[in-house]
Amino acid sequence: MTQANSSRRLRIVYVIESLEFGGAEKVAVDLANEMATRHEVTICCVKRLGDLASDVDRRIRVLCLEKRDGNDLRLPFRLARIAACPRADVLHTHEWGVFLEGALAGALSRTPVLVHTVHGPYTAYAPGWRSRFKRSMRHALERIAARRFSALVTVSDSIQEYIGRDIRIDSRRVRTIHNGIRVDVSSGIPSRSARTTTFISVGRLARIKNHGMMIRALGACGDPRARLVLVGDGPERLSLEALARELGLGDRVSFLGFRRDVDRLLASSIAFLVSSDHEGISVAVLEAMRAGLPVIGTRVGGMPETVLDGKTGVLVPKGDVAAMARAMRRLLESSEQCARYGREGRQLQAAEFSIDRMVARYEQIYAGA
Repeated sequence: MTQANSSRRLRIVYVIESLEFGGAEKVAVDLANEMATRHEVTICCVKRLGDLASDVDRRIRVLCLEKRDGNDLRLPFRLARIAACPRADVLHTHEWGVFLEGALAGALSRTPVLVHTVHGPYTAYAPGWRSRFKRSMRHALERIAARRFSALVTVSDSIQEYIGRDIRIDSRRVRTIHNGIRVDVSSGIPSRSARTTTFISVGRLARIKNHGMMIRALGACGDPRARLVLVGDGPERLSLEALARELGLGDRVSFLGFRRDVDRLLASSIAFLVSSDHEGISVAVLEAMRAGLPVIGTRVGGMPETVLDGKTGVLVPKGDVAAMARAMRRLLESSEQCARYGREGRQLQAAEFSIDRMVARYEQIYAGA
């Protein structure tokens, strides 16, 4: 394999399905923006652009192939043409939906360095033997395709273990690079009223996020002053609104949709909630830690890698409404504990989950390290 010299300007092509609001998409945009300060960068959206396209640096070329749902045998050839004209030094794909196509495109275009980032678990398949057979065949192809990549990157150690165990990709090809965000260089934690009783969660309203758990915990925490703000949208919104009304919490749960003022909303909240059935390294959690918020989350996936139980927040078992309610009540009763968790979380984010640290590690891979 040809090794790139990290001191020279590289041509980098990022491939992702879309730039809709989401953690993987935000990481891809932030990474591309940072790389654009030193390299020539292209982002190729396979399906559609999405709202995060407006956050892309103006120096970056953005393409959209408008692929429809289902298989498209032309896609690898279209990606190969993009990587070949002019010839890219690096082809970096994000998420499973473009993994196989990226491997073939890299081979066709003879791109020297291929990188793939796994942001979360594998796409869910329906039950039944046909689905199991389809999944096993795809995993076999993925094991073959993995040999084409210079590196497969997972955003958490738990995901690295998962793809080794479930997909059986050679662990020697896989490494973990934690997601990172900008560090707040101001001194101290942003001011926050000690009287606030608002919990907040930011993310897509999808089934895997299990927002129903935190709504039920709000009702069970025993404090009628407590409120919950949900930032984001998704297919579960109507059913979650119905659940809040059914539990008599309609006036205490606010559905704000996607917002651009998340930092302001975090600053007016007491703690950040995560009730996911699976989670990688959540960018929203990192943003909450940067804002000095304690985090109450489920002990799944990469959560223990970001939230240190009893130090930067509280981890509870998946689906355990009573445990989440108890943690919420403790924070409502102790502003001192909230402040201590917030300080520790802010320090941890700056030390371990900065964008500079993430970018430097990807650049080492691009350079053939």
